[in-house]
Amino acid sequence: MADIILVQPVVGLLDNIKSAPAIPLSLIHAAALAVKEFKVLIIDQRIDKDWKEKLKAELKKGPICVGVTCMLGPQIKFALEICEAVKRNSTVPTVWGGAHGSTLTEQTAASPLVDFVVFGDGEVTLVELARALKNKTPLNEVKGLTYKENGKLIKTPDREYLELDDYPVPPYELVDVTKYLPLRFGKPTIDIESSRGCPFTCTFCYNPHVNHCRWRALKAETVLERVKYFKEKYGINSVWFIDDEMFVDLKRAKVIVEGLTKMKVKWTVQGITVKSVLRMDDAYLKMLSDAGCKQLNLGGESGCVRIHEMTKKGITPEKILEVNKKLKGSGVSPWYYFIGGFPTETEEELKMTVDLIVRILKENKQAKISGIGCYTPYPGTEMFKQSVELGYQPPKELMGWSTYAVDNINTPWVTGRRKKLIEGLQFASFFIDDKPSDVNAPWYVQAAAFLYRPIAKFRLKHMYFGFPLEIIIGNKIKKRIANQKCF
Repeated sequence: MADIILVQPVVGLLDNIKSAPAIPLSLIHAAALAVKEFKVLIIDQRIDKDWKEKLKAELKKGPICVGVTCMLGPQIKFALEICEAVKRNSTVPTVWGGAHGSTLTEQTAASPLVDFVVFGDGEVTLVELARALKNKTPLNEVKGLTYKENGKLIKTPDREYLELDDYPVPPYELVDVTKYLPLRFGKPTIDIESSRGCPFTCTFCYNPHVNHCRWRALKAETVLERVKYFKEKYGINSVWFIDDEMFVDLKRAKVIVEGLTKMKVKWTVQGITVKSVLRMDDAYLKMLSDAGCKQLNLGGESGCVRIHEMTKKGITPEKILEVNKKLKGSGVSPWYYFIGGFPTETEEELKMTVDLIVRILKENKQAKISGIGCYTPYPGTEMFKQSVELGYQPPKELMGWSTYAVDNINTPWVTGRRKKLIEGLQFASFFIDDKPSDVNAPWYVQAAAFLYRPIAKFRLKHMYFGFPLEIIIGNKIKKRIANQKCF
């Protein structure tokens, strides 16, 4: 019998086009301390066709609570589905964690399907909440918690940020790791968090609000110990670092890189800023390549100087091109994220972004464009306030946020021709390079991407989306894939 049940909701399109789902790292980290005191069970909605039956069977045994993790977007719909199943079959309380709960704590807690919301780092909060529920001790003594009491919302004081080295190795053994090894560059790859948070103040990003611009990192030696553990226990020779910004401390990162070199492990990085790459000299970049680094993901955001100033990211199109030149021929593939539909952005400024993308791909054949996403007003951000001033009306209840995604526009200033234009750019940008093969997307996705690539490049370069039959069909297919639950 499990004391704590943690359920992983469907993520959506970005997870489902991979050869395997990403490991439910949020839940594994949340359980890091709980497993020392309670029996924890993880159920994954994405890979278990019978997740409802499994959950119902466990609910009959009387667990202390059921928790879900969730970020803004389609995952909300699936997380609410899980909470509804709990409510329909038991009186067990539901606990909501993850980025969305930390961002819109009160609104999330107001949902009749949600009993508790954990905001901020959840490792200690989950243990204390489970202990309080089990022993019937006062809930207001648990920091980092929002809940309903006599029809009113109660929010306890913020919990102190956790220093990552202060808690044990996340209990990966709670899941069958072999089911969560998506292929990257042809190799089964495990996700690892080596740091948490980001020190920068980007006006469109949730990090300044949730992490208050604090960056916390595991010691380099701890990171290497964990990589070694996966290599020895599971034979894994490829790692995906999910950090928001791994290279804040270049000296620490160098120790990690040198250790990975000795282990002969391939690795990729989810988050690194243009500014960090510019701090690296040629010897440092060569070290990355020699160490097996295959990919660095960078936020390019826009090709317009005015938009960059508005985002307060501290970069310019010229700096992006400088990074692109530095990485050319290095063996390390830069993947750039861009955004269309920023508040006050004009069509001419959007064209600057397109021109920058075309130049990036021309000047560095190894470069990839992760995509042109549609700007999403994230609650708590500086740009969110600006969006509201421009007429944006945020959802008034939790379910309303489930329609938010990089390919779904929810802002009032992007309508008509501009909306069709950004939707077209978002679709075409997925096909303008060979990234589907890098992530080992299904064969039919790779084949379609290869055949469509010349058309996608033409449409993007000229911002021409007349007669978009393939986009209409493609978006229907994407929607179907995004709603899949099982691998």
